[in-house]
Amino acid sequence: MIVAPVGEAEAEIAEAVEFHQTRSAELSQRFLMDLEAAVAKVIQFPHAHPPLRGGFRRILLARFAYQIVYRVEGDTIRIYAVAHLKRRPVYWRKRLR
Repeated sequence: MIVAPVGEAEAEIAEAVEFHQTRSAELSQRFLMDLEAAVAKVIQFPHAHPPLRGGFRRILLARFAYQIVYRVEGDTIRIYAVAHLKRRPVYWRKRLR
């Protein structure tokens, strides 16, 4: 499987890493490790996570209040959002149209 974040998701990852980096380098590193672990689970079991509308799915990060919204498209896992669960929780839905 190929993992391909869309532009907005890439920007959200960079923003989250930067936010956690301002708190501490260790916190930023832990966030990245948690994100990578969630992506690894999606690669291993792409259809195991709760479905959303339109074939989209989501997985929650284990230690941070973020979710990854993705869709399996052939042999590609396209990530549409890496969204904080408490800040504007559904702002990313307009991307799924």
